[in-house]
Parts: sequence; structure tokens; C-alpha cells
Amino acid sequence: MNYSSSRQRSLYFAAPQFIKKAIASAYGMQQRRIRYGNSFREAVALLGESEYRSTGELQEQQHRQATAFIDRALDNTPFYRNRPEYRERWQARDISQLPVLRKEQVRSHVSELYSDWRSAMPHRWQHTSGTTGKSLIFPVALPCFQREYAFRAFHYSWVGVDILKREPVAFCQGHPVTHYDRTEPPFWVHDRANNFLYLSSYHLAQANLQAYCNELDRFAPIMLSGYPSSVYLLALAYRRYGVGRMKLRGVFTTSETVFPHQRALIEEVFGCKVLDAYGNSEMCAYAMQCERGEYHLSLEHSLVEVLGDNDRPVQSGETGRMVTTAFGNPLFPLIRYEIGDLMTVSANQTSLCGRSGLILDGVLGRMEDYVVTADGRLVGRLDHLFKDSRAVVEAQIVQKAIGEVVLRVVRSNEYLEHDQEGILHEARLRLGTHTLVRFEYVDSIPRTSNGKFRFIVSTIDQGRILQDLGELAS
Repeated sequence: MNYSSSRQRSLYFAAPQFIKKAIASAYGMQQRRIRYGNSFREAVALLGESEYRSTGELQEQQHRQATAFIDRALDNTPFYRNRPEYRERWQARDISQLPVLRKEQVRSHVSELYSDWRSAMPHRWQHTSGTTGKSLIFPVALPCFQREYAFRAFHYSWVGVDILKREPVAFCQGHPVTHYDRTEPPFWVHDRANNFLYLSSYHLAQANLQAYCNELDRFAPIMLSGYPSSVYLLALAYRRYGVGRMKLRGVFTTSETVFPHQRALIEEVFGCKVLDAYGNSEMCAYAMQCERGEYHLSLEHSLVEVLGDNDRPVQSGETGRMVTTAFGNPLFPLIRYEIGDLMTVSANQTSLCGRSGLILDGVLGRMEDYVVTADGRLVGRLDHLFKDSRAVVEAQIVQKAIGEVVLRVVRSNEYLEHDQEGILHEARLRLGTHTLVRFEYVDSIPRTSNGKFRFIVSTIDQGRILQDLGELAS
């Protein structure tokens, strides 16, 4: 759920639960119309037709789509139109000859990347919230927005879930559905329009876990989707408190790396497969894990190159940088865009399940710790704290003691006092008012050997914290 303003969010938090349910359902009805339109249905149908097509056929189709997309972008987007090297290098129709587009270039020239078509085409505004803490705001054409939901829905269909049928589905992935300082259930809200149960991922404290399990058994979803860190805690709790009324067909994880110990426990407790998905806010790539454990990089979604340090393709089995050309969004065309994640293409391209797509050994770059709040909650996926502040160059969260965090921030010259106030408000929204939040302004944030930095750095013994959650991990 999203809110148009902080005032609307405050009014929602203050409302009784039946009003919250009505608001969530009204919002759900509105989003259902926006998400599941003609472009959504067409994309789902096309994915169904190409599910078992050969890689060669799909690559030919991908090349045609990428070529047409680049032709239009060079004609209709100021960033490319004003740089002669793009037109010169594209004469050979070889995408590998075009420059690699870096994230800093996009941040510095964001308005130049708006297509001339923006005013004439229905669109929505998208916020990124990557693990570097950097934010980007850009237009997404409505057909592209629906197309992205089609890939999700198609993935759900692999375990027999049709998202349009309104079967009960539960989500636990960052939705601010109740006040951050709430100590009594409910910590969730029901969207009746879609039959979705939105569980707060910010209230998974020991004292609250039984209430979560009771609600899951009451609602009895057929599918659970969420951050791996949140779903893992729910699985720990359900092993102790669940009565088994919930019969899941599948668990879908996203946005964080799902660790082997998390996957093993989730599958054991819930009796179904964990199917992970990789996507990004820029809608530049999509990979879906099947029930056999393989990651299938969708060739229908975008053209992804995996490059080494010299910007040359790496060999199969080697890890490289993801460089993407996503042909779904003509209003903000990103050509050979370096997304900031690492990918390993499998040396074995014989699919166990028979489905199409490039087989990956994995996507790296998203390993995150929890933050432990003052009241014992474990909260992951906190990059949302910085996504609305354009004056933040990059940021990092550091925790050395329970209930205390340091926000390391690299500021631009436009950073003002209200930026700090906004970040602090977002932190309290997710961590509660009793968690101490301090700011540390720095000139740069140290990188690891691979050029990236961890967004959350914690020295807390999190294994001990998990064990202390009612000894659920024992």
C-alpha cells in the first residue's frame, strides 16, 4: 500500500481496523484496475506461448525488440539524441558497440532520459530504492507497469495460483499497514478487493509472532510472498505456533538474497517450494526460479549482458556485472544500463524443467542483515528510508548495539534540514520511536573488494537473537 501524503498515512494509522480494511480494499480495487488491464493480459498470454520455446528463437525475438527500442530511443530521447556517439556507434546495429550507461550518469541526467512521448502516453512515477541508498524518480508507461505485474503473475502460475481469481494470498514485504509503535494485534490488513492479506514486516517481535500465526491459520492463504528475512521469521514462528490450517502451494521471495538455511526451514515448515524472483525498480531484468531450483532469466523481458571489468562478456560459469537494455518502458529508455548487481550465467544451459530462458547460477549483491529494534523486532529491507530524498548521494545503516543505529549519509549540496527530518520520520515509521537513530555525515562510504558496499552493517549476534525468539530456532 502507498499513501499520497504523510497526513493520509497518519489518518489511516489512527483509524479503527474496519476503516483500515475499507481503505485497503478501495485501494486494492483501484490498483486491480490499473495493474490487470489489457497489457497485463496480453503479456501473460505471450509468456504462456513462449514458456517452452527454444533459446535461439527467443534470442532472435529479443534482438528484434531491442533494435526497434533503441531506434526509437535515439530519435525521441534527448540524452541519446544529443550525444552523436550513440548514432555513430549504432550504425553497425551491434548493441555491444554502444556505451555502458552508469548509474551516476542516469542520476545526473535523469530529465534528459525522459522521452518526448511522456506527455502523450499514460504513465506512473516510479521510485527506486536500491541497496546503495540512492534514489531515482522516473516515468513508467502504463503498459510497462502492467507488463511487470504480468511477469509476477506468470511466476505465481507455476504453482497453480491465478492472481485474478481472488484466492487468498498473503504478503509480508514492507507494507506500512499499521502504526510503527503498535504493540497489540492486528499487525495486518485485509484487501477484500483482491483477497490479499498484507502483513507488517516491521512488527515481527517475539511477543507478536503467535498472533501472526493465528491470523495466517485463520486466513489460510494458498500462497505467501515476502522478503526472505520476514518469511523466515514467520516459518520459525509457525513451526511452534501454527496449527496447520494454512496449506501453501508455494512461497515466493524477492528483494533480498534467500540464504540456504532460510530456504530449508521455510520449505520444511510450510511443506512447499520456495521460488525466488529477481527484479529491480527500473524494470530492467527479471529472473524466476522454478520448482527445480533453477533461475530462468527471462529473454522476453529485456536484453541482459554479463560483463567483466573490461566491459567484455564473461564466460559461462563466471560472475560479471549486469548490463541491461529493457525494452518495456519507452518513456525512460535505459540502454546498456549497469544496474549494480552481479550475475553468474550457468555453464549448464540444459533446463531440468524444460522452460525457456537463460539459466543462472545466481544473482549477487543483495545480502542484507536485520536491524534489531529496541523492542526486539528484527527488520530487514530498510532502503526505503532514503528513497524520497534526492539530496542523498548514498547511505549506509550501521548497528553495533540493539536498539541503536547510525545512518551514514553522503550529502549533496542540496541536502537541507528537512531531508534529515524526512529520513528520521521514515526510520521511526519502521523502527519505532524507542530505537535510537543517529546521523553520521561522511564524504564517502567504504567499498568491498568487488566495488560494492553492504547497505546494512551489523555486529549484533543475529543467530543468538533468532535463538532468543522463544528458542524457535532450536
